[in-house]
Amino acid sequence: MAEVQIIRICSLGVCALLVAGQAVSPAYANRGDGAAALNRFVEARLAQSSDELHAAAAIYAESLKEQPDNELLARKAYVSAIEVGDFDLAVKSTRIMQLRGKGDPGMLLLLYASAFAQRDWNGADLAIVELEALENFAFMHPFLEAWLATARGRDATAALSRAQTNGTAKYYLEEHLILNKLANRQESQALALLTGLVERNESRMAPLRIIAARHFWAKNDTETAKKILKFQSSGPEQRLLQQIEANQRQGVGQKVTSSIGLAFLFQRLSSDVAAQRAEFLSQVLAQASSWIAGKSDYAHLTLGRAYATAASHDLAVAEYSQIGRESPYYLLGLSSEIASLVANSHYDQAIARLDTALEYNPDAPELYILKGQSLQAQGQNGAAASAFESAVKLGEKLARSNALMANYWLALGGAQEQAGIWPEGLQSLQKANELLPNSPTILNYLGYAQLERRENEKDAVAAIQRAHELRSNSPAIADSLGWAYFITGEHQRAVTHLESALEGQPQDPTINEHLGDAYWTVGRLYEARYAWKSAKLFAEDEDSLRLASKIDLGLRPDLISP
Repeated sequence: MAEVQIIRICSLGVCALLVAGQAVSPAYANRGDGAAALNRFVEARLAQSSDELHAAAAIYAESLKEQPDNELLARKAYVSAIEVGDFDLAVKSTRIMQLRGKGDPGMLLLLYASAFAQRDWNGADLAIVELEALENFAFMHPFLEAWLATARGRDATAALSRAQTNGTAKYYLEEHLILNKLANRQESQALALLTGLVERNESRMAPLRIIAARHFWAKNDTETAKKILKFQSSGPEQRLLQQIEANQRQGVGQKVTSSIGLAFLFQRLSSDVAAQRAEFLSQVLAQASSWIAGKSDYAHLTLGRAYATAASHDLAVAEYSQIGRESPYYLLGLSSEIASLVANSHYDQAIARLDTALEYNPDAPELYILKGQSLQAQGQNGAAASAFESAVKLGEKLARSNALMANYWLALGGAQEQAGIWPEGLQSLQKANELLPNSPTILNYLGYAQLERRENEKDAVAAIQRAHELRSNSPAIADSLGWAYFITGEHQRAVTHLESALEGQPQDPTINEHLGDAYWTVGRLYEARYAWKSAKLFAEDEDSLRLASKIDLGLRPDLISP
């Protein structure tokens, strides 16, 4: 699969993300309204520092009404508006910045999205012209012009052809050619392009395949929709195919429009710049897509991901929760919602959400898997094992694939092992290995779980050696292999593999402790204590106490890492 292009985002030096970090100037904030204005500004900043983002945005919005010419307020309001998803405030503050010639490309994209959503074609044209003047996002210009032409009922061919002259634009061209043909009801031409795309079966193109299949399903072309989804390479594709076969059209079928095509451009870019750690710009693009697309399940998913990447998990949950049960993205959205709830330690809320989902769909093994994972995150491994066991039973009843069932058995075995349900845990892990015999993850877990109990050492070492052959660049597996050699008395080989593991994960407490034990055993006492001290920095509870004893007393049989 082709690699994501590096997107050159800002020649002006930072866009709004760095605007957020500019030094506060009390004298500047004081302009216009004196001490009262400064007090409100400070109040907003305090709210932001306390993660009361909605309160901060409300203060900035009110302050802008009183001081509409205050550039500093406008800058802070813009950042705050993006952080909480207040599109109206973001646009208002952007316009203030634009009037002073202080806008950036992200702001111009917002203005374009706002104008497009309101069918203000002249306003959208102006945003493109100003974006070109800044010489940023040049690769986007052909697509922005093409979707604007399509919305106006004009031919977009010339605009799209200009994408051939820019390397980054060419990376996105195929998908927009297809979407534009569908939006213009030129299905036969779109199919000619879709055929090759479907056969390549790239994971990156799954959202595009879903859009195309939903389009043909909305047009009652069942066979074409099913052909587009024939590989069922992603969960949403599998779900959509099941919905089509069940003749479920309401909320599923959806013809491509210029709004859907343009929103997809912003959604795609939001994901791609997030991968480049441009989190703020990712949120800008995702919010623009939501404004354009309206009530769109994929827009909610994209914006939720942008928030989650920025660790704004409450906002992410609010977006994910709007993806309805009829959507092909429902399970993906639900799993993402649960992940954000767990990230905020809202375990009870996550489990309650899953219990509600199970009331509507009690025969979905995926929901039991999510429930088990949530329970594990809370430390309830026994309850998690029960949930995973339900998933296994339902998966077998539904004749799920061996690969999927192997993962279900792995989840069950892992929970049983952590809950002390042994040897049942071993049997579950062995079942996972039977179903998927060359999985490095399963082999590593199977071997390490036995090594921890100092049982079946020969088979355990063989399983870890095989895992290392299959995935030699994994620090976790290198650690397991090094520890396996330590347990079986090959201490120098243990050091070699544990040092390799540490290169990949230098702060991992388990790897550092293992390496310290190995160093001590081969006589490298100073290095052993250094490794144990490094491990202790991140260790907790019993592990921390054990490491403290090693640092003081050295390695004794009762202090060897479990």
